[in-house]
Amino acid sequence: MTHPGLLAKRPRLREDLIFSRPLRRGPDTVYLLKDRRTGRAFEIPPKEQFLLRRLDGVRSLGEVGTEYADEYGRRLGAAHWTRLLWLLHERDLLAVHPAAPATVHPAAPAAASGDGERATRDPGRSGALRWWAHRLRFLLRPTVFALVAVLVVALLALVGLRLGPLWQTARPAFTDPVSLVALALLAWSSAALHEFAHGVVAMHVGATVNRINLVTLTCRVEDYLYLPRRSQQVLIASAGAVANGLVLLLAGTALIVLPGAFADRLLSAFVLVGAAQTLVNVIALPPLDGYKVLSHLLDQLDLAPESRRYLATLPRRLLRRPGRRYPRRAAVCLGLFAAWWLLASAAAASLVIVYLGVLLRPSLGALAYVLPAAIVCLTVAGWLARPRRPRPADRAPAPPTSENNQ
Repeated sequence: MTHPGLLAKRPRLREDLIFSRPLRRGPDTVYLLKDRRTGRAFEIPPKEQFLLRRLDGVRSLGEVGTEYADEYGRRLGAAHWTRLLWLLHERDLLAVHPAAPATVHPAAPAAASGDGERATRDPGRSGALRWWAHRLRFLLRPTVFALVAVLVVALLALVGLRLGPLWQTARPAFTDPVSLVALALLAWSSAALHEFAHGVVAMHVGATVNRINLVTLTCRVEDYLYLPRRSQQVLIASAGAVANGLVLLLAGTALIVLPGAFADRLLSAFVLVGAAQTLVNVIALPPLDGYKVLSHLLDQLDLAPESRRYLATLPRRLLRRPGRRYPRRAAVCLGLFAAWWLLASAAAASLVIVYLGVLLRPSLGALAYVLPAAIVCLTVAGWLARPRRPRPADRAPAPPTSENNQ
């Protein structure tokens, strides 16, 4: 029986805690809860999220319990409330006083990056990102951004259709030292703009960019998985590839306008390199942007590991043995991604075997392909045989604040 004094309490979560929208991890629906004071993140199931969102200092535990019973058909006992409050107290997630706003301790970092490092914000750089986000706000509207993305896709298709003539013109540039240096600088500039675009779009949608380095080509966005709308995450993840596509468009325009054999060779080579940069980033394999876009569209956390976990359960499911049930939508999404992952892995392995076989053929003859095939098979077998860490039911999720590490 629940103690009346306990049900009269009106605890309140700290105001600086943030929740994600509902996400999926494999067959489960989960929410992410982050303590912005310490940077710690927790993964909680829907029932616990239902309770925590109602600990507002206004409703009593009795009132919250009544809402919970109406929603889930079960009334919570004193042991559950006591354990919940104790866990929240141990993790310092409760406000010190129900009427007092949450405050950040002076010694605590203002924010932490997803890899556990202290967030280091450069005010000047953030100001530059904010300035560009304001100037480009029309271009960053979802509808306009989508039209630009379609234009980039059309441009890539045009490059594919003109691949032969472009390669014939560009071939001398890949053997000329001056052209190679210029090509490397252009490719690095495009990659730097890729990262800068992630930061500008993140600033535009209201996220905080706590680190951007255009030399090492990294951009880290604070609270990336906690943005309220999926479209905002898709915009941030796809911004880099769209920026690469715009650079490609400028290079193609310059190729038409600028005369001269050197410009033709260099710009043709850069069009090929830029198209490769853009295409690689949209491939749906981790850690590329295309994988992040697909994960956001499916609302899936750890899409690749969860798809492999689902793949490992298929033999048991085919034999109709008891096991974890997957909702139809989750089974289709994870199954299709697992099939794509297997196909991409097989293609990559085949390319490695063929390439090494061609290199070894003069010395090994017909056996040249056996050695690389054996190496690839042993590598895959070792990867599959490595011990798997058990997934606890309630665990702190992988750091959710890193946007990309290209």
